[in-house]
Amino acid sequence: MSPHRRSAPPRPPAPVPATPEYVTLAVGAPAHGGHCIARPVDDPSGRIVFVRHALPGEQVRAVMTEKNAKIWRADAVEILSASPDRVRPVWAEAGPGGVGGGELSHVALPAQRTWKRWVLADCLRRIGGAPVVEAVSALPGAEGGAVPVEPMPGEAAAEADPDPRVRARAGTGTRTRISLAVTESGEAGMHGFRSGTVLPVHELPLAVGAIQDLGLTERALWRKHFRPGMRVDAVAPSAGEPLVLLEDGGRSSRALTVLTATGRATGRRRVAEVVDAAGLGLGELHYSVHATGFWQAHREAPTVLVDRVVRGALAEEPTASGTRPGDGPLDAARMAGARVLELYSGAGLFTLPLVALTGAVRSLEGSGRAVADARRTLHEYAGAELTAGRVTPAAVAQLGRFGTGGPSGGDGADVVVLDPPRQGAGRGIIQAVAALNPRRVVMVACDPAALARDLGAFLGSGYRLAAMSALDMFPHTHHFETIAVLQRD
Repeated sequence: MSPHRRSAPPRPPAPVPATPEYVTLAVGAPAHGGHCIARPVDDPSGRIVFVRHALPGEQVRAVMTEKNAKIWRADAVEILSASPDRVRPVWAEAGPGGVGGGELSHVALPAQRTWKRWVLADCLRRIGGAPVVEAVSALPGAEGGAVPVEPMPGEAAAEADPDPRVRARAGTGTRTRISLAVTESGEAGMHGFRSGTVLPVHELPLAVGAIQDLGLTERALWRKHFRPGMRVDAVAPSAGEPLVLLEDGGRSSRALTVLTATGRATGRRRVAEVVDAAGLGLGELHYSVHATGFWQAHREAPTVLVDRVVRGALAEEPTASGTRPGDGPLDAARMAGARVLELYSGAGLFTLPLVALTGAVRSLEGSGRAVADARRTLHEYAGAELTAGRVTPAAVAQLGRFGTGGPSGGDGADVVVLDPPRQGAGRGIIQAVAALNPRRVVMVACDPAALARDLGAFLGSGYRLAAMSALDMFPHTHHFETIAVLQRD
């Protein structure tokens, strides 16, 4: 995931009716973005309302939150007929009228993954069209036009635990990075959904234990540092103590203060991350990341993504499933000399294992800070050429030409790995990648709509979809990650 996704400015407040307007809705299928498609109970063919905090098949009483010529939105505030998949929300403060970021916490985890699979299938059908649906449907395990959305290992284990208390907490305590804002009264808070208003929060159930133990929402230790409008980030790396980052001032000149877990100022600006790559035969991988830099937020995401993406890129047979029982490490001798182009490479999460296995990776990333992080991590690898700059068709064409001598016999990259920001790579970048004629492309996507568009462009450029997997890396939200492996035979 590219650093471009780390944060976005809050949206301006949505237009809300002057007086509360309530409507009784029959709730239908999920829609991309965490809503369900609903219509008034007394007018089944009436205007579509995108309702949050509901479930397919329910009848709800909802309050309108936005009405304009293009879209109507509402929050379900009373459940008149409940779905069997409804559970007690794990984060009530992200419920109706609350903060964004936990919009599916009222949905049982298996049903959340079904929800996301429906959304994936819908995007592939509506945006990708028939060629994409046919390509996905031909994959093993794909039903209904989409692959299953898989739980992360920790969530799968928690859901199978015999202790009901463990099962009830599944999907919580996973985030190693969280962002807060300070309210006008000096409390820790978060922005309301589609709003510039900061609402106070009193619990952080999705954060890992090391962040929850800081007590950012309740301890006076932190309140004395907070100023209205301040941004507060908590970082809990896989190695070392957590840090609290305070950013104050305007967007163009934010002053950064870094505090230890005990609230003391520190000059520490970097964190160490360790990724288990034993399945690839690489043991532990060590990264150095700036405290404000982008890193995958789910505690297991770096390990799972490295295993799946690198094996997908370099295994003899294309796969998006990662290391399976009985699989051996990747054959380094077979991969030696393979030329890899990596786009939107971030802080080098994939670059390190790719160059360790092949000896030759060229990467391109738009964030200078992320490239500086990657250079610190990869300084011992002469075959890693790290470039800071925008990913453009011209840049892809220039960096992707390695000269003759690679396994494919041409002068272009043998393998391309790309992990674009939420809006996807786009047709121009994909055409530039296809012009290099790599035998394999691995694409990571965090938005199903962008994935559908980009898959359509790759299929139209002579590639076939060889493998795909979807990962529920963001439980209790509508987000998920997809890995697609494309092959040119």
